[in-house]
Amino acid sequence: MFQGVGVKLHVFACLLLSGVMTVAQAAPADGAAAAVSEGMTCTVADGWWSLDPERPSQPEPVKVVMLKSLTTGEPGVWVQPTRGKLTDQQMHIALRRLSDCR
Repeated sequence: MFQGVGVKLHVFACLLLSGVMTVAQAAPADGAAAAVSEGMTCTVADGWWSLDPERPSQPEPVKVVMLKSLTTGEPGVWVQPTRGKLTDQQMHIALRRLSDCR
């Protein structure tokens, strides 16, 4: 049942490691950052660490700490919030959740 998924992940990993495919190419085009690198500031549209208790999920700025795939093989990134109570914390999220990177 999962053989097809394993093969697809293996092919994806081989392409990514061989340099044929970059992280930016691997990320979906729908709102994902086109070229994300460490140190950039981006926005997570559904930040759950919101400063506003009336809006528990809102766009939140984050700093990209490290590019690292999720355990599922999907392109991922470690980020650190730039405001609020969790500025000293880091989170591992999907790369596709980032937008407005600069």
